[in-house]
Formats: sequence, structure tokens, C-alpha cells
Amino acid sequence: MCFWQWFGSSLQLTPHLHLLVPEAQWLGSGEPVVLGPPSDDDVTAVLHRVLRQAQRDWADEGVSWAEDEYEAMQQQAIQQRLPLNEPGSQRRRRVAVAHGFSLHADTAVHANDRQGLERLCRYGARGPVCESRLHRLEDGRYEYTPKKGVTFTLTAEALVRRLVAQLPPARLHLTSFHGVLAPNASLRPLATQQPEAQAVSGPRAKVPPKKKTKRRLDWATLHQRTFGTDVLRCPCGGLRTIRALHSTRSAAELRLAALGIPVPSRILPPATAPPQLTFAV
Repeated sequence: MCFWQWFGSSLQLTPHLHLLVPEAQWLGSGEPVVLGPPSDDDVTAVLHRVLRQAQRDWADEGVSWAEDEYEAMQQQAIQQRLPLNEPGSQRRRRVAVAHGFSLHADTAVHANDRQGLERLCRYGARGPVCESRLHRLEDGRYEYTPKKGVTFTLTAEALVRRLVAQLPPARLHLTSFHGVLAPNASLRPLATQQPEAQAVSGPRAKVPPKKKTKRRLDWATLHQRTFGTDVLRCPCGGLRTIRALHSTRSAAELRLAALGIPVPSRILPPATAPPQLTFAV
């Protein structure tokens, strides 16, 4: 599972990816093979392999072009160089740095920690601004308190410029799924089912069929979402309840007669000709 993010904790432009990788492999028989955590050498090898592929992909992008106003705004909002693994900095585990790129692989969640997994997914899919950390001062400026770093203030124009610089490119999926988690993967039901239901017996265990469910909203909920009115709210202050549903006029007339409500001779007004035909020409 891949999350694209274009921002840092201090509202700076920091393009990076968050990847959730299961420490297991699912075989065709359905049995998961648990893998161990990566070593420092494995993280370094992955980073260099990605950089070699990126250099081949970017080989044809060497033609320079004039920067527009939006690119200049991005250049002003980009992050400063981070002192990762430089002389005098503390060495971290499962962190590789090369050619200005860094790869961190030292965050893990236990298989039974469902809340921790949800919190990690929410962290990857979060937005650039935490509204609870943004406050408007009396002089019209804005104060932002990041989770890491010092509190800073900026004008409304500077805040808008910083947010515009972090807009992702058009038609870019900010969340994507790969491998066994891909939408059309044949083994996806085995990887996404609950832990207590992952016990399979026999070498030829079949993938359980997916149960197709059709989500539908009731008429009152659709009416409230569309027009903002609660049709089940009575003028007396109580709530109406749906006792029966009739799709034909004859059934509705029988229901009204049973309730003692007089049925009008004609519910709908008679059809009339278009008024344009009555105009004098």
C-alpha cells in the first residue's frame, strides 16, 4: 500500500512516499510465509536499486525549460537539507541515505495490533494541515504549531502560497495498492481477511468467494442529503415511522381507505396542452 505525500510537518514541500509492506508472502496454497525484518544492508540495497531505476527513467528528462510561477513557488517551499547520517549525526537502524534520498524502514506494527495498523494508515493518508494546530491571531496572521519543531507565524498570503505549492499533480492517485493487496489480485482475500479467519486446512485450500453486497440508502436519508430536510420529522416535534410502502395507486387507495382517510377523486391534476398553443399569433 503506497501513500503519496507532498508536505512536511512544518508545511514545507517535501515529496515522499509511505509504504506499508506485509512481512509475509502468500503462496498459491493459501499458507502465509512469515518473513523477518530487513537488515541495514537490505534497506541500502533497496534504495540503490530504486535510484538506479529512477536514473534510467529520468534520463530523457534532461532538457531544461524555463520555470513558471508555480515551480518558483515550489522552490521557495521546498525543505532544507536534513543532516541524516552525516559526520556528527547519530546513526539510525534501517535507514539508508544516498544522493540526497533517504529510506526509513524501522517502523513495524504487530499483526494483532489492529488499532496501531489503523493509526499508521491514517498517518499515511492524512492531509497537509492539522486544523487544531492552526490558529488565527488578532493581527490577522496565522500561527502554526507543528508536531515536531518550533511554532511559527505567517501571513494569510504566505499560508496560501505554501498550501498551493503542496498541491499534487493532476490525475495522481495519492493511495495505491500493489502486489497481493492489488484490487484484482487472486490472493487478496487471504491477505485482507481477519487474523482469526486465516486458518486454512489442507494444501489445496481454495480462496473463499467474495460476498457481493449492494449498498443502498433509504429514501429518507437520500432526501435529507440532497435537500437538507428531514421528511420523517413531524411538525409536532415527533418522528414519523414508515408503516407500509405502496408502489401502485390502487394499493395506496386501499391503504388510505383502511385508515379512514378520504381518497380524492383524482390525485394528480389533469394534463393540459402546452400554453404556447393558446397564444394568439
